[in-house]
Amino acid sequence: MRGAERRVGGLIACGLASLVSACAGVPRDPSLPIDDPNEQFNRRILAVNQVVLDPVANVVKAATPAPVLNRLRDLNDNTQEPRIFANDILQGRIGAAGVTLGRFVFNSTFGLGGLFDVATPGGLPKQSGDFGQTLFVWGVTPGPFVERPYFGPATLRDSFGEYVDLAGDPVGWALGLAWGWPAVAGQAGLDAEVHLGQWKEAENASIDFYSFLRSDYYQARRAQLREALGLPAVVESPATGSSR
Repeated sequence: MRGAERRVGGLIACGLASLVSACAGVPRDPSLPIDDPNEQFNRRILAVNQVVLDPVANVVKAATPAPVLNRLRDLNDNTQEPRIFANDILQGRIGAAGVTLGRFVFNSTFGLGGLFDVATPGGLPKQSGDFGQTLFVWGVTPGPFVERPYFGPATLRDSFGEYVDLAGDPVGWALGLAWGWPAVAGQAGLDAEVHLGQWKEAENASIDFYSFLRSDYYQARRAQLREALGLPAVVESPATGSSR
């Protein structure tokens, strides 16, 4: 049985290596032009998200002391490091994978299991790395912009990539069905709470919140796609389109 598992693992590894090699010459455009053919439908989804999720985010924020939220966010970041590491490897970003592994070991050991981020002040900044990026490196086109219930903005490629990340999360598999998938769901919930808090501030300051949110997503994603290619991140202001 173990011999068969090793053979299957070897075939998967060879297949991934072949896929990465075959995609090495595929043109990849990190400029990611905005493509939103379903804007009116997306605006309706955003309106539903605001009605349903804003009160929940406000209750969570009001009921949870800031120090506790900060610890949960650091813990959430630490539990995401294994899947960031896996995607960095799939993208061929060995340096980023090494930093991610160092962060996970350092924070898990000296940060009380990840409750405190001691790696960033120690010179190990958090790396980007998700399956949407991996698909980009492999040459998959982005598809249109989508506003998703609960999860928020993404391209079609990144939406699929995020679901793969959640389904294949190493933390979920390591903890098993009873504990792993609730932990993954908790990660997604905490991510949503963080994003909703940030978006609420932007909503109060923007004339057209949907356009601001879409632009903010694209400018941040362009920077992450550049990082996936080993290029310097270039972040543009969603309000002006200029570099900052």
